[in-house]
Amino acid sequence: MKFNRENLTYYWGLVREYFSNPYLLAGLGILILAMSIVYMVVNAWIMPNFTRHGVSVTVPSVVNLPMEEAAALLKESGLVSEEVILRKPNLPRDVVIDQSPPPEALVKPGRRIYLTINAGDTTTVRVPNVESFPIREARSRITVHGLRINAVLPDSIPSPHANTITRQSPRAGANVPSGTSVTLWYGTGLGDKLVTVPDVTGMTVKEAKESLLSLNLRSVVVGKPTGPVGIQKVIEQGTAAGTSVKEGFEIRLRLEHQEDSLNNIDN
Repeated sequence: MKFNRENLTYYWGLVREYFSNPYLLAGLGILILAMSIVYMVVNAWIMPNFTRHGVSVTVPSVVNLPMEEAAALLKESGLVSEEVILRKPNLPRDVVIDQSPPPEALVKPGRRIYLTINAGDTTTVRVPNVESFPIREARSRITVHGLRINAVLPDSIPSPHANTITRQSPRAGANVPSGTSVTLWYGTGLGDKLVTVPDVTGMTVKEAKESLLSLNLRSVVVGKPTGPVGIQKVIEQGTAAGTSVKEGFEIRLRLEHQEDSLNNIDN
C-alpha cells in the first residue's frame, strides 16, 4: 500500500478523532492513575516489607553470658542463636566465649548468631542417645561428640523400623573417655515368623519387656511415668494377648497412674 499526502492526511485525521474522544481520554487517565498508585504502594510499602530494605538489627554483646541468658537476649532482639561446642580446659566454661557476627554488627532481623560455648573438660564425654535415629544421623551424632564408631551391626531381634538404631553400647548418658568406641545395632525390619502376643498386664515394666523380648517382640511405654519405670505395672497393652504378629512387632504398654502428657520410652 502506497502512502501519499492524501492518505497521510486521512489517517492523521482518524488519529486526532480517536484521541479527542473524551471517554478514551478519561479511561487512559484512570489507568495511568491506577498504575501510579500501584507503583507507589509496591515501591513504598510492599517491597520494603518483603525485602526488609533498610531494616537492620544491632547485634547485642552476649560474650561471658550463660547460654540460656544469651539466647533469650538475642531472641528479644529478633535474632536466632545457634550453639557451637568447644572443649578447652583453659577457657571459661559454660558461658559464651565468642559470637559471630560480633557485637554491634548490623544484621537483618532473624539472622542466625553463632555462639561458641566451652564445655571445658576434654577427658570425658557424655554418650548421646541415638536410639531410633537413622544410621547416618546416629553416626554423625556419635562422632561430633568426640567418640568413634566401633561397628554398626544388624540387631538379632527384628524391628518395625528398618535401618534405625535399636541399641547402643556404651549406653546413652554414660560418661566415657574422649575417643571411646561406640557399637550400634540397627533394625532390619519385621521378621517372617509369626508369634503370639502374651498377656503382660499386671507385670512390672521390666517383667513385661523381658517377656516380650523372649518372643522377639519389642515394646514402647506410652505416657509419662510417675515413678521408677522398672517397678510400675502395666495396666493395658496396645495389642491384645493371643494376637498373631510378626517378630519385631512393637507392643505399646500403658502404665498405672500415668500423667496425661505423653512420653515414649523405647526399647
